[in-house]
Amino acid sequence: MSNFSDATSTLRHWWAGMHLWGASRSRQRYAAIGSIVGVINLVLMLTLVNSPSTERLTFLLLTVITLSFIPAYPISGSLSYLTLWIVLLQVPHVPASDMTITNAAFFFFLAIFLPLRVALILAIIIPAAIIIPTGPILDAVSQLFLAACMLLSGKMLRRTETTLREEVSTVTEQLESIRVEIAREMHDLVAYSMSQTALRAQRAAADSSYPTAARQEFAAIESAAADSLHELRLVLRALRNKDENTDRASITGLGAVVLDLEESVRAVADDLSASGYSVTYQCRGDGHYTRLQAAILSRVLREMTSNVLRHADHDRPVTITLSQDTNKARLVVTNGVSSPHHRLPSSGMGILGMQERLSTIGGSLNTLMDNGTWLASASIPLSQSATRVIEDES
Repeated sequence: MSNFSDATSTLRHWWAGMHLWGASRSRQRYAAIGSIVGVINLVLMLTLVNSPSTERLTFLLLTVITLSFIPAYPISGSLSYLTLWIVLLQVPHVPASDMTITNAAFFFFLAIFLPLRVALILAIIIPAAIIIPTGPILDAVSQLFLAACMLLSGKMLRRTETTLREEVSTVTEQLESIRVEIAREMHDLVAYSMSQTALRAQRAAADSSYPTAARQEFAAIESAAADSLHELRLVLRALRNKDENTDRASITGLGAVVLDLEESVRAVADDLSASGYSVTYQCRGDGHYTRLQAAILSRVLREMTSNVLRHADHDRPVTITLSQDTNKARLVVTNGVSSPHHRLPSSGMGILGMQERLSTIGGSLNTLMDNGTWLASASIPLSQSATRVIEDES
C-alpha cells in the first residue's frame, strides 16, 4: 500500500507539472515529430515489402496515429500504443519488426513525458510481450537495449529542457527585481525632485511680488516640470508592468497617450521661442499617423529640442519641419551650434535613444554637422507593410 501511495503521489505531481507544461508549444512539436517518425516508418516498410497485406497497412497507419497522440495525452497514448503492440504480436503474417522504428520514438516519448518510474514500467512491457507468448530472447534483448538507449536520451533531453526553463525563470525574476528597483529609485528621487520643482514654480508664478515676465517664466517651468513628471510616471508604470502580453506602445514606454503630432510641434516651437530662440516651424502634408507613430515622433522631437537647449547658439535661428509624402514622414530640426562649454549636462545617450525608438516602427535617424549647423532628421515609413506597427485598437 505504501508503494501504491508513493506511485499515486508521483503521478499526481506529474499531472500538475504536465498541466503547466501543456500551455507551451512543446507538445505540438513532439506530436509533429511523432507523426514524421511514423510516416517514415510507414514508407520504409512499404518500400521493403512488394505487396503489403491489409493487416500490415492497418497497423502501420495506427502506429502513426498512436505515436503522434502520446505527446498530447501521455498516459492514454502510451497505453494505446502498447495495446497496438500486443495485438500486433498476436496477428499472423505481421512481423514485429514493422514497429522497431516507432518503438524507439515510443521509448523516447516515455522518458520525455512521464516520470522515470512509470516510463520504465511501460517500457518493459514491450520486450515482456515478446517473451511471454513465443520466447524469442534475442528479440526481447534487442528491444531492451533500444529502450535503454532511448530512455536515457529522452531523460537527458528532459533534464536539459528543465534546466533551461529554470535558468530562464531565474533570469526573468532577476530582471523583474532590477526593474522594480529602478522604478522605486526613480520614483523616490527623480519624481520627488520633479514634483518639488513643479510646486515651487507654481507658487512663484502665483506670487504677485514678482514681475510679470518672471511669473510667466515660472509658469513655463511649472508646465514643463508637470509634463516631465507625467511622462516619468508612464515610464515607471511600464517598468512595473508584469504583464508579458504588452503591446508595442508599452515596450516603447509611451503608455496610452494619444498625441496630435502637429499640435506637439507647435507646442515645442512655442517652448523654444519662450526660451529665447528664433524658431521657424512648418508642417507640410496631411498627416495620418497611428497613435504609436505620433507618440514616438513626439518623443524624438522633444529629445531633438532638448539638444537645442543644451547646445544651440541663441543668436542663430532654429527650424522645425514636419513633412509627409505618400510613403514617408520626415521630421527635421536644424540649429546653430554654440561653444562647447555649455552649461547643461549631457549623457550622450540621446541619439541612441532616438534611434532605438524609431527602429521599433521601421524608422531611422540621420544627423549632420555642416559649417556650424547641426541637422537632425527622423524618417518613418507610413505604409503598413513597411511599418508593421500596431494600429489604433481602441
